[in-house]
Amino acid sequence: MNNRSGHGDRPSRISESDSALRAEVTLHPTATVVHVYGEIDACNLPQWRTVLDRAGTAQGEPGHLVIDISDVTFMSCRAILDMATRAQRGQLRMSVVNPVPSVTDRIIVAAGLTEWLPVYPSRAEALAAARTQPQSTRTIPPASWSTT
Repeated sequence: MNNRSGHGDRPSRISESDSALRAEVTLHPTATVVHVYGEIDACNLPQWRTVLDRAGTAQGEPGHLVIDISDVTFMSCRAILDMATRAQRGQLRMSVVNPVPSVTDRIIVAAGLTEWLPVYPSRAEALAAARTQPQSTRTIPPASWSTT
């Protein structure tokens, strides 16, 4: 699986033939864009993690990752948490592109993850924010902690 492409080149594909998850990775000067298709669920969670890991290092060093979920039909809470965990650990800065508000947006807001996973209605807005968005330093408490 090749996940590298030059700036402005055709996107490279990351996919598995037996999985409902597909992703295209495109490098931009300010960020790496991952356009995700299909479903991200328990069946393909290892593949999702591989997509995030490979895309996160596609430019050679951790930078800004823009996850375009406009063609995702289902995204598990675990998949969202995987993105937030990488962002809060300082491994990557991330933005999510979702042109139509969805359950995913509501989960990000309800879980208090907007600091690490800001949602934008367009790829252009997410890429513009990638130039100026600072990396968060706050940490997410483990799931076993109570936040009352």
